[in-house]
Amino acid sequence: MTTTASERSAARPSTTRPPAGRPSGTGSSDRVRAAGVAAAVGAGLVSAVQSRVNGSFGAALGNGFLAATINFASALAILALLVGCSPRARTGLGRVKDSLWAGRARATDADRAVHRGVPGIGRLRWFQVVGGAAGGLFVTAQGVTVGSLGVALFVVAVTAGQSVSSLFCDLLGFAPGGRRAITVGRAVGPALAVAAVVVSQWPNLGSSEHLGLVALPLVAGVFVAAQHAVNGRVETTASHAPFGDRVDRGAGALAATFVNFLVGTLALLVVLTVSALVQGLPDVAFPGEWWMYTGGALGVVFIGTAAAVVHRIGALLLALSLIAGQITGALLLDLAAGGTPAVSTLAGVALTLAAIAVPVLTSRSRRGA
Repeated sequence: MTTTASERSAARPSTTRPPAGRPSGTGSSDRVRAAGVAAAVGAGLVSAVQSRVNGSFGAALGNGFLAATINFASALAILALLVGCSPRARTGLGRVKDSLWAGRARATDADRAVHRGVPGIGRLRWFQVVGGAAGGLFVTAQGVTVGSLGVALFVVAVTAGQSVSSLFCDLLGFAPGGRRAITVGRAVGPALAVAAVVVSQWPNLGSSEHLGLVALPLVAGVFVAAQHAVNGRVETTASHAPFGDRVDRGAGALAATFVNFLVGTLALLVVLTVSALVQGLPDVAFPGEWWMYTGGALGVVFIGTAAAVVHRIGALLLALSLIAGQITGALLLDLAAGGTPAVSTLAGVALTLAAIAVPVLTSRSRRGA
């Protein structure tokens, strides 16, 4: 029996390959997504430890800006050593530089030919590489407020700002995964996170001093979500060769983390200099406990992991996964320190975990439909 050309064509297996950087098949996609979420939760646990370390360091120094600057400078020194030992990471930094140069408003055609940009995100602009400044604000908030608020309440406050901000980062397409629409499920999570802050702070609503302390991590959380989103763009640019299909995620994450801490260190040095000019040089005694100086190394793990997975899971799911790790680690640390969280704080934590679960479950149900 003879077959027609159309039948022969239908019988042949398809040779169409999935888009670069995306796994083929729903099962593979779910496994990659789950691995990204697990890595982000682990990074959140590291961040909770970092909050305790930086809070203790800032209290011991009596100067949150100095503590944050030392933290970032130590992280930058670690990253400079790693980048110096990695030719591939240096190549990734070169791609970031070329992409920034080609993305200038007055770039010539010759400049643009140097770097065509990464498909889906184009070339980098200057405001997409300054995420480290938001990291500096976050670390400063740790040093200034954790000693008074405790790690759990600090994380709840950061959660509200981070989850709401990440929702809009996804909507506007700040992260390399592209735009993600606001659905009911994705909107409920941030709303619950804001409710968690109100509930956890209910006994202190009449205290302007306490609410002022909560406002700093709240604002820091808003900028941290944008930081993770733009760091993901830097990582994607550093990972992808501008010509060809070569992708090196490990080197890209290292390069993006280096850029983050370089910008953050420079920003903190400016702030510290202005503070010294206005208030005079700080009179501090450096603590002798070695663990107080580990905040920079912990920050490298936290920022590097976030930069490596944001392109897979998006800014909102990254923020919620980080928060899951942060809130779990925060409660364990406060309990280990002999503290007993207030009922309002525990209620805020419960609402925070609900805020994390709703977008995850609704996203899974939509994929299974």
